[in-house]
Amino acid sequence: MSLLNVASRFAPQLLCFAQPPALGNQVALTFDDGPHPDYTPRILDILAKHDARATFFFQGNNAVLWPQLVRRAYAAGHQVAAHGVEHVAASTQRDNGAADNAIECHAVLCEIAGADLAPYYRPPYGDITLGALRTLSRRGYRLAFWSYDSRDSFVNSAQDIEMRIVTASPPAGSILLFHDDYVHTVEALPRVLDTLRERGLTFVTVAELCHS
Repeated sequence: MSLLNVASRFAPQLLCFAQPPALGNQVALTFDDGPHPDYTPRILDILAKHDARATFFFQGNNAVLWPQLVRRAYAAGHQVAAHGVEHVAASTQRDNGAADNAIECHAVLCEIAGADLAPYYRPPYGDITLGALRTLSRRGYRLAFWSYDSRDSFVNSAQDIEMRIVTASPPAGSILLFHDDYVHTVEALPRVLDTLRERGLTFVTVAELCHS
């Protein structure tokens, strides 16, 4: 993904990573792989309590199962964006499969939300092909990656996530990667939000951070 990060400097309207620190010390919280019937509602409750907005990269197959959570996230002012109908790496798909995965997921989310959502896409595993990039670029999509990994996929406790945020706090302009299908992410989120806010950071959506 490092090459794509470099490329984002030359194609900022296609690829979105970290942004230069902006006035207000903004960061973008993002949650992948939902909606989850148990954990996504709890995350939405926590975000509401802390007056924080985030971006949810939902999977299409999960969104179909729990459409009320897509609508709830959108109604609460969070950004809803595509993470593929299925969580499949682009490099394992043939022909235009990776682009189709993004486009179909976006269409599903728009239908469920009842809105013309901004065409943002986060590729599963951050994996994308040149062919998919070309197709999605022509269709007006913006690919949103991340610059700070909470590593919630690699730990088993809220304390591990909290300690990472305390000892290696993300700088302003960061896009933070979390997942809304882990209970330890839910449990860590209140302290994560408190810690970041104590350090003067404010929470915006990816679209706002990337100025579109």
